[in-house]
Amino acid sequence: MKNKLFYICIAITACTHVQAQLHKGDSLYALGNYNKAIVAYKVAGNNEIKIANSYQALGNTAKALSYYKQGLDNDNQNLLTQYNYGKLLLKADRYKKADSVFEKLTQLDPKNPEFYYQSGVAKEALNDSTAIVQFMNATKIDKEHQNAHYKLAKHFTTKRHFTQASTHIDIGLKAAPTSIRFINLNALVYFYSKSYHDALKQYEHLLDLNQSNEQLHVNLAISYARTNQFLKAIEQYKIVIAKYDDENPTYHFNLGKMYWAEKKNALAIAHIKQAIALQSVPLDRQYLTLASIYKKEGDYKNTFLMIEKAVAESPNDEMLRYQYAVAADNYYKDEKSVVALYEAYLTRYGADAKYGALAEQRISDIKTKNHFEKQE
Repeated sequence: MKNKLFYICIAITACTHVQAQLHKGDSLYALGNYNKAIVAYKVAGNNEIKIANSYQALGNTAKALSYYKQGLDNDNQNLLTQYNYGKLLLKADRYKKADSVFEKLTQLDPKNPEFYYQSGVAKEALNDSTAIVQFMNATKIDKEHQNAHYKLAKHFTTKRHFTQASTHIDIGLKAAPTSIRFINLNALVYFYSKSYHDALKQYEHLLDLNQSNEQLHVNLAISYARTNQFLKAIEQYKIVIAKYDDENPTYHFNLGKMYWAEKKNALAIAHIKQAIALQSVPLDRQYLTLASIYKKEGDYKNTFLMIEKAVAESPNDEMLRYQYAVAADNYYKDEKSVVALYEAYLTRYGADAKYGALAEQRISDIKTKNHFEKQE
């Protein structure tokens, strides 16, 4: 009898000690003292999940995953533990394993939309096309699942399926009218659809919400340009160049075109020249734009020189070859050289070419003029 009481006392003492250590661990965890909480949980024993949570809080993902696995080996029916384990696997970029965890969870609880959503996230990272099916499954169960609607909206926007994208965007914005991510997708749908006025409303709304990033300002600039709001486009390109990338030739070139549209030719020339200086790819269109600006100013020498550079960049471009002859026609005093350039165009492309009739007519006009001048 005495022995029995002795063992009962020991058991009670041990149980009390375990409970004390467990309570201590919970208190330390709540206060953020995770390392000491781990020690207490280990002393208490059989607390793999609590230890896993502590390691996760410390940012030690590898140990957290190890303890989660140990805990699930002992009890694989705990849905919350499996869910947290799957989320941590995603965080550790172990997408295949995460997918298997969430696939299992969708079977254990097929009415939980979050399990389908997380499965979709894992599949998306694996470039598995069935990810979209899982996102759809999530929205079928929970028609207001914001994250799933966003994934679907983004997918359809990327695929240029704008009607389907807008369906999910509208649901997202109805639930959260100031959602940055849904407003941005809405702007992209309008932008890609070339509905630039509508795109501007969305991008300006993002500005009102204190959003600012390179692509936002670039798309704003393009939208302003396409709606003939050149001064506003200029301001956006200036922001992009000053804040994000002052060595981007495309930005300088487009800014130059905006200045040209506003008849600020000196600034236009400066930025287009900057674009040329920054590029190592064919520059024929940049030189052609410069030539157009110089031509409007009546500067035929620089017009000719820019066309000449454009031809050097793209020697097989038919339009440039014809424009080269026209530029020489405006600049050269030696009409024999001008005729030679028109004839060179005809020799290369033939009388039936796009500018063939114009070249033949100009040759005829010059020769007729010279004939009458000789008779005089």
